[in-house]
Amino acid sequence: MILSLRGVTARSELLGLPRLVDALAASGVSAIALSDDVPEVSEAARQHEGLSVLVLPPDTSLNEVERAVIGLILDRDGLVQRRSGDLYQTLIGLALEDAPTQTIVNALANAAGRVVYLEDEYGVCQAVGAPDDHETLGLPSASDAAGLYSAREVLGISFASPATAGHTPSCIRRILPELPYAVCSAPITLGGTIAGFLTLLGASHQMQDIDEVIVVRAASAFAVPIAKQRAIVETQTRLQGSFLENLFAGTIADDEELAARARYLGHDLFEPYDTACLTLDDNLVGGRTAVDEATRAGAWTSFLDLARRDILERWPRALLRERGDILAVLLPAADGPTAAAIRTYLDEARSRLGPLAGKVTATVGLGRRTSGPRDIVKSYAEAEQAARIGRQFLGGDRTVSFEELGVYRVIARVEDHASLDAFCREYLGPVEEYDARHTAELIETLEGFFACNGNHARAAEMLHLHRNTLLYRLERIETLTERNLADAETRLSIQLALKIRRVLPTILASQPRSSGGGRH
Repeated sequence: MILSLRGVTARSELLGLPRLVDALAASGVSAIALSDDVPEVSEAARQHEGLSVLVLPPDTSLNEVERAVIGLILDRDGLVQRRSGDLYQTLIGLALEDAPTQTIVNALANAAGRVVYLEDEYGVCQAVGAPDDHETLGLPSASDAAGLYSAREVLGISFASPATAGHTPSCIRRILPELPYAVCSAPITLGGTIAGFLTLLGASHQMQDIDEVIVVRAASAFAVPIAKQRAIVETQTRLQGSFLENLFAGTIADDEELAARARYLGHDLFEPYDTACLTLDDNLVGGRTAVDEATRAGAWTSFLDLARRDILERWPRALLRERGDILAVLLPAADGPTAAAIRTYLDEARSRLGPLAGKVTATVGLGRRTSGPRDIVKSYAEAEQAARIGRQFLGGDRTVSFEELGVYRVIARVEDHASLDAFCREYLGPVEEYDARHTAELIETLEGFFACNGNHARAAEMLHLHRNTLLYRLERIETLTERNLADAETRLSIQLALKIRRVLPTILASQPRSSGGGRH
């Protein structure tokens, strides 16, 4: 609405202006252009959210302004297409410059004036960006926005059921329940398959048709960096995977051959390297104690993708290899960060990426910094043992080095595994056989007894046994083993045997193989 109020001075006329503004707002006017600054109009407009007042410069031709406004309205579609096209070119330019994904998301957030979510086909959030002036726009920060929206809730996708072609239309628009925000979301497609989702979030009253156009065009632009990243990971996985598998599995005994293959990949194994292993914790997907295999596999796939991208963005020369339920990492350390800095980064990464992959927790095992093919293999074995022991026996959800494993470290360094097994059978064999024959729980009783430092009352309470039942079981153990549990040396030996019994399978699983193909 364009108003010429020059010459309006009478008090009665001025008093009628607020009612005029109210009527204009009720009729759906979105802005008022004034030929002169009239405080009464500006004050009345403030009472209507979204109603703007524009004061035109002196000597402005109202007829020309009117024609220009009409032209903009008639050319609205063209304007929308030009703006979305400019955004598309900006995003494509960043992608071709190999800008990090977060940088591209932030650029879109600032250009569109919206919070931006980038999610994969499982609905796992890859990045969140918010405009620099998000407070002025009434939008949450990136950190606050992370928990406000998820494609999983809108589309019903999950680790076990990722999005597929035909799963969703080209654009979805939703008002978020109990929140003053609305979203526009579009799928990101690669070769006819859905690779993820791009979503814009804004205040409900500010979301317009242009947001739908922008998110669809921007989604097609994001297909470029996603395709490039997947191609890079696939190539690196293929080239590095075979080398790392041969290195860590011990299938190549010739140090010179290993060194030559490393040089082909741009690495010198006689320089310092750090080793690490990342693994998801047991039974901790979404806070549940048991999950189906498809859900667990999906969680691991998403965590693996997130971790690979995160590590490679930080260390482009890192060597990575998926080995079953472990992500093996070999980091060049020459002239790089200290071992303490690497530990800090990996600890922060596992804490940050776990929730993104579906409320999972992860454990990181670290080997010592070393050089030379044989010592690197030993360091990796230590990292894998630290990860597995930390996950299974130390509670998981932590970063632990091999040197921090306590008595488990001593057991792991005993190369004569047959002697360890014999020691375990010597002290626990009769008890295990009795448990197997009678479906008893004497081993569990021993572990609870020692966990309570030999305190009968506390052990009985922890094991949910009557004290007399506990005493009977301990007597049965003494009879079977022909040993006295009151003897300090016997107690030490049995406790050590219990730890060997628990950890030996894990140690054996992480030993390099001397021949015949690695694990996949």
